[in-house]
Amino acid sequence: MRCLLYTSFVCFAVALGANAAASTVNAARVPPGFEDIVHGQVEQIEIRMLGKTLGIFPVFVRPDTVRLETPEAVAAAIGLPAAASDDANASDASHVAASRLAALAMPMARNGHLVCDIDCGYLDTETADVIFDEQRGALDLFLAKAWLPVPDTTDEPYYANPAGSERALIHSQVLNVAGSSTQRNLTLLGNGALGITSRSFAGFDWSLVHTGQHGQHGQSDGGADRLHASLNSLYYRHDLGATHYTQFGRMDQRDLSSTRGGSFGFSLLPVHRFDGVRVGTSQAYVNEHRAAQGSPLTVLLTRDARVDAYRGNELLGSAYLPAGVQTIDTRYFPEGTYLVSLRIVEADTLVRTTSEPFTKVGGGAFDQRFQWFGQAGRAADERYGQRDARGFIAQAGARTPVGGGVLLTSGVGWVPSALYNETQLSWRHVFSFGTLTLAGSGLVGTGGAYGNTQSVALANGVGLSLYRYQMRDASCTRNTAAFGQSALNFGCYDSLNAALSVPLGPWQASAGYGYNKTQGRSPSAADVFDASRPLGGADVPNSRHSDRVSRTLQATLSRSFRWRRLSVASRVGVYQRRATAGGGGAMGSGAASRDTGAFVSLTLTAHRPKPPTQGAATFSSAGVELRSGEGERRSGAQTGYQASHAWTWDDTSRRELAVGVSGEVRGDVSATVRGAVDGRYGDANAMLSGSARRAGIVGGDRVSFTGGYASSLAVTRDRVLLGPAFLAGEAPAAVAIVVADEDDRTQGAAARLDVGGRPVTVDFGGAAIVPVSGYRLQSGEVSEATSGVHDHTVSLVRGASRRDYFLTPGRVVTHEVSAGRSYTYVGRALGPDGLSLDHAQVLSVPAQPLDDQGVFMIESPRQLSSLYLLSRGQPLRCAIDVTRREDVVHVTGTTQCEALAQETLPEGMRADARVQRLLSQRELSVQETRRDVADAVTR
Repeated sequence: MRCLLYTSFVCFAVALGANAAASTVNAARVPPGFEDIVHGQVEQIEIRMLGKTLGIFPVFVRPDTVRLETPEAVAAAIGLPAAASDDANASDASHVAASRLAALAMPMARNGHLVCDIDCGYLDTETADVIFDEQRGALDLFLAKAWLPVPDTTDEPYYANPAGSERALIHSQVLNVAGSSTQRNLTLLGNGALGITSRSFAGFDWSLVHTGQHGQHGQSDGGADRLHASLNSLYYRHDLGATHYTQFGRMDQRDLSSTRGGSFGFSLLPVHRFDGVRVGTSQAYVNEHRAAQGSPLTVLLTRDARVDAYRGNELLGSAYLPAGVQTIDTRYFPEGTYLVSLRIVEADTLVRTTSEPFTKVGGGAFDQRFQWFGQAGRAADERYGQRDARGFIAQAGARTPVGGGVLLTSGVGWVPSALYNETQLSWRHVFSFGTLTLAGSGLVGTGGAYGNTQSVALANGVGLSLYRYQMRDASCTRNTAAFGQSALNFGCYDSLNAALSVPLGPWQASAGYGYNKTQGRSPSAADVFDASRPLGGADVPNSRHSDRVSRTLQATLSRSFRWRRLSVASRVGVYQRRATAGGGGAMGSGAASRDTGAFVSLTLTAHRPKPPTQGAATFSSAGVELRSGEGERRSGAQTGYQASHAWTWDDTSRRELAVGVSGEVRGDVSATVRGAVDGRYGDANAMLSGSARRAGIVGGDRVSFTGGYASSLAVTRDRVLLGPAFLAGEAPAAVAIVVADEDDRTQGAAARLDVGGRPVTVDFGGAAIVPVSGYRLQSGEVSEATSGVHDHTVSLVRGASRRDYFLTPGRVVTHEVSAGRSYTYVGRALGPDGLSLDHAQVLSVPAQPLDDQGVFMIESPRQLSSLYLLSRGQPLRCAIDVTRREDVVHVTGTTQCEALAQETLPEGMRADARVQRLLSQRELSVQETRRDVADAVTR
């Protein structure tokens, strides 16, 4: 109202010809009651900054300016300036804070003409300015960038276990079986971690393998059954802060190859399983999100907007951000130093553009920090041979940046009777045409062993990769004496692999070349080992295995597109394979094989989603391939075919049944039947396959079976939980969910835990776990169950959340969840006289009164067979007869209710405080009616 009065007054003043010379005259003509507006007055006004409310503060408002009455309170609400943070010295911080406070205390222009919704409402200032919106009674405050508050950077440089996590024994187990008419195999694999403290754990993994063979007609082949048990690792690890660690026990090289041990990617250096101790640097706790970010890009938004980041004309990313001081996510920005343009788009309108310099360096294997490790112990690897199986070994390595984006990695290894060194150089750079990565390494060692690798990779729409590998040991040079003294057999290998992929319009073209050579060598020490006499050159036969060389060249064109309801995939290509085995030595005179041809294939697939109510989603596929060529196994043209159909049910667990057939026209035919179940108690699968071979082919018909089961187990202080499969092969942690069972009659699905894309549905009163990799950040969400819920809805009373999880191995974090069911009933109630029970109160559950027509819509935590109402002081009972159900809504139609005495209401209902209050109001109404009747009779 005051704003309208002021507007009227301004119009009135303008009409009188307000100017500097007549200001006194105009002031004398101010209508009564408007004096405060001209001279100014203090008003309580909401102050906002960058879309967020600071609070309501006293502001002295005049027709042309405003002044903050309590600038100190406003400054406290804004927060500490970024330029006065802990990184600044005390004098600078004090000066920045004082300068901002002085600017806030000065009168500021109202800038009311800048009030609007789009393409304005923003001020770029070197001190402090405002935009006063009279219509909403709000003041938008703008400050110099140096005076803005410190951005809320919740991302710490290192992760830590969340509050409330506890130690546990977490184990994953895998069972695989395979069998046919001639052989069988049963394999058990285990991997686990026992949490000890928040910075330490014990890790282990083991295997148990049973193999057996049968004769052609099922008779057991004597002595062929074998049982092999292995303890692959058993170690204790303690993290020394966030950047160093120590561990001892039995371990292999896996930790060294990951961020847990510094990301050392040795491809030639012998670093195998051993029993001993290892110390070094670790990247396990590094906040990858923050490490992958470059220099900060901050944007100031006064309202929700879309921000597009460009490097020149190249769009690097887009984000929808709320109002405020926002930081751009630069995880997926390319490395380098360049200028980034931030385009702010509000309501599909470009309102402004800002430019900021940006710098980003790589992380992970290209992390620019110094890394090192050292380890020593006794060999525990069969490849060292029996005589050195427990020999002393030691390895050490370091990685450091040397400038220009180049990383130098070097490692030395002492194994029994031999010393080796591998040195690597790697470089990665982002060009306008893509990211180029170059790497090379070399190995030298005792006895003339040497090796080297080179790799080139380019990625930017066009994919190019080249990898070359060469390895030699003493046996490759016929130096059998030196080879007899060497502890390791590296082999004599050469390989070269190249691949190119490029889009050609709607097609994707790819070409590949592979070269592999196994050089003939003298037999290894293991081939001629005899414990009764020492090894020596005279004891090694003067014979060599033959050289083997293979070359493969292939080029393909592929295209995928939609046609009506089908997905069509087509492919055409040519290939050539050549393999030779050199002559000489024990292998004879050698042989060569060649396979050259072309192929074209067409595959049609169709997917039908699950029906809205119940049923299975289906996936069908059929394809044909025509292959022509000349080779050892085929001649002329051949036509192959395949067809499959799968049914998938996906509610509280995922179940799949699939059948398939494949073969060649006038050739072999194979058929398979496969079933799988992925649920909260583990993943199981089984497949039965059979093949029929054409006449004249050795082997005849065959039938085989494969199956598997994988799950996880967590043992905490108060419960044992079984969960789904964990196949990562890393030391595990877990996220658990426990749903409270507040009502013993409540059953069915209640909540859903989704971590890393693996959802688990939990019933009322149930509990479950989802295993995760230790030292890895995972996103998760706890929400109400939707699968397995048909005639009701579920809501979480407590525990719903979305968060990120970082857990060290052997740790579990538990969500305590409370949930409730809700049944929805819609219908119309009539009284005993057939009239609508308009505005009747609901006694059964808390609900809104019925409408004018007696129509009700109520939600009940349990299924109802009767609905109790209170109409004009009279309790009534209405039978619930569901005529149909629309999704989760139960439609009861029209129900005629019957009157009943208050004493006949269910005992639990009469004890309810809400019902007692409604009934007491009824008693008061009855008493007032009786009093009114008595007064009328008395008169």
